[in-house]
Amino acid sequence: MPQSFDAIVVGSGAGGGMAAYVLAKNGWKVALIEKGRNAYPTLAQPVLRGSLFGNDEVRNRRSYGFHDAFIEPRTYRADPTAVAQPAAIQPLGVTVGGGTVFYDGDCPRVQAADLKLLSTFGPVAGANIVDWPLTYAELAPHYDQVEQLIGVQGLAGADPFAEPRNPYPMPPGRRPKAASLLSAGAKALGLHPHPMPMANNSIAYRGRPACVDCGFCHCGCPIDAKGSTAVTVIRDALLTGNLTLMAETCVTKVLVNDAGDHCTGVTILGPDGSSATLTAKHVVVATNAIETPRLLLESATPNRPSGLGNSSGALGHNLMFHIVFSAIGVFDSEIRSYRSRVVTHALGDFTVPDGSSDWVRGGYVELGGQIQPIEEGTKYPRAMHKALMTKGPYRRRIASVSMMGEDLPQSQNRVELDEKVRDVYGRPVPRITYVRHAHDQAVVDRYMPKLMAIATAAGALNAMPIDFVQQDGMPDTKHLLGTARMGDDPQNSVTDRWGRVHDLDNLWLADGSVFPTSTAFNPTLTQQALAHRMACYLVDPSGLGQVLP
Repeated sequence: MPQSFDAIVVGSGAGGGMAAYVLAKNGWKVALIEKGRNAYPTLAQPVLRGSLFGNDEVRNRRSYGFHDAFIEPRTYRADPTAVAQPAAIQPLGVTVGGGTVFYDGDCPRVQAADLKLLSTFGPVAGANIVDWPLTYAELAPHYDQVEQLIGVQGLAGADPFAEPRNPYPMPPGRRPKAASLLSAGAKALGLHPHPMPMANNSIAYRGRPACVDCGFCHCGCPIDAKGSTAVTVIRDALLTGNLTLMAETCVTKVLVNDAGDHCTGVTILGPDGSSATLTAKHVVVATNAIETPRLLLESATPNRPSGLGNSSGALGHNLMFHIVFSAIGVFDSEIRSYRSRVVTHALGDFTVPDGSSDWVRGGYVELGGQIQPIEEGTKYPRAMHKALMTKGPYRRRIASVSMMGEDLPQSQNRVELDEKVRDVYGRPVPRITYVRHAHDQAVVDRYMPKLMAIATAAGALNAMPIDFVQQDGMPDTKHLLGTARMGDDPQNSVTDRWGRVHDLDNLWLADGSVFPTSTAFNPTLTQQALAHRMACYLVDPSGLGQVLP
């Protein structure tokens, strides 16, 4: 294995996989380092033949391919003066392909207003709202390219609130019963449901088969119909011969020169536990908005005592998760939402002003959702467990309506190092401080009744409100954003508009940590478009982010 590269990319998820692809396709020698295992035995072979994943809830609950909170704990507190306690918070994918292996495949684009939140909607007291340093027009060509690479199904023009766009690579797939009922209910209320843009093949695409609607997207796709970065761009990069994929390898530190303004490489722990040093002309970190600041804080030097990229003091701050809440419609007939992709339809009506004087912006609404047998079984009392599991009232008779709401950035919501707790590698774990802003709670209060109304209009006997934030305030979503926000001013941001860390000339970030605000939409496609744009600029700075193949 070579020890020196043009670029080292840390993390193989949405952003890291995309960045590695652009660099390798343009002739760079790239090391893609992933802490998790590679579950794709034929990933670098001429013909891709499935994966080691399957419809197995038990294995998922044993952290196969996921962050294992037992050996790599995190600590959490809502009160910044309190002692943080170990918590299983944000167990994202830790495998080749990262979270894109296990996500629903939801791939909406943001609206232009999402990138100019402060200018469009104004400030909110107690929130650190800023405009992004780039526009939707600058990002749109990279959205186009990413959708072609990973394969996205959808229907251009179906969402009247979306930005104008080209046709999707694939048409929408089959619409399940839950989506049909909920879409009809939404239409009856004057809303505009449409097929959700999704990275799940509705037809055979780029050597991968069409989705069979097995319903176990969260377990990893056994036939590779989901467009994870693993089976799309990482595979393409491997086939160039320019990518060295290093799985089951943990990066413990980013190395810099004595002045602290130039990266020289990284230190790693290999699968056998041995330590090594890799050198590179550039280092790209794309591990997520918790692990990225953690690594940069751990990489502190005498010249950078507060961590790499932290001269502004902003590193680790403005952590966002999205606010997610649902109305669970309970029907008198069987819906069987588990027999389909997780979510197939959505609506954007609540992201634009409705003319009311007390309007507050809501988020993208997903029509559908599911629950699997083991998850259902954990909710029933022991005495009635067998009877309730046989009837399957949760699995068979429910359909959910969920909103992806904007989680406003707050400086006190942050990631730091907790020196009192160590993980299996001996590293201090990330300490998460987070509390929901009052504005976010106002969004829940305003739109929960509207979600329940959709379920009722769809024919539900009743609707149950569910807010995905736990009693102690710990968020229960898997969207990790902020903590290394991009901006033009080095005094209050961590990276520039391209993702380059202000303080170093060759350190780049390519994950959700660079989001200045969370937006009102699922973030994966935007992370990939940003990573694609960053890597194109890295290959050719004179092109100012031109779209490269």
